[in-house]
Amino acid sequence: MAHPKLKIASAQSAQTIHEHVTTHLRITAEHIRENYLILIIKLSILCLFIYSLISGISNIIEHFNAVIDYTANQFEEYFYIATSNYYLRPSLILLFPIVGISTNKKIGWILIQSYFYFLITNLAFPATKIDLTDNTLIILNVIGFLLILLIIILMNKNKISNLVYGIKKSKLINMNIIASIIGISITLILVMF
Repeated sequence: MAHPKLKIASAQSAQTIHEHVTTHLRITAEHIRENYLILIIKLSILCLFIYSLISGISNIIEHFNAVIDYTANQFEEYFYIATSNYYLRPSLILLFPIVGISTNKKIGWILIQSYFYFLITNLAFPATKIDLTDNTLIILNVIGFLLILLIIILMNKNKISNLVYGIKKSKLINMNIIASIIGISITLILVMF
């Protein structure tokens, strides 16, 4: 038979655990309400990564089925198609913000932000060669540019940069410079190849 003081202590610890769990769940709901912008950005990046990975694998399989040689080593052929045609390149580039999503530190913010700078510079290079008579293409490029710029501005808001990632307002310019250099460098490397 359990000692009465032991029963009281276990009942109190159970109540404390219940209060802690309830408080934690309440904080999580409040956390979602307060940080919905960064959660939407992170979820968008995650969805984009999953889509690009599925699309890349699908393209590899289609290419493999179109040129399959049953006499050759099929694994080697599949690997050659995957590495030589850059079907997985978008997924590999998206690894930068995916790593950034998993860390709520300054480096995470830089990796996420550098991806959006990469997208802007990647959009800017082809925009210089747009046919100015094609209004649809111009409108799509302007909408894409403004959407990416909006995300960059949102990432610089105090609610995200300081409260989530711990970046003070005085250091935002330096962090943006680092992120833009990384993003532009990725674009230039891809242009060279």
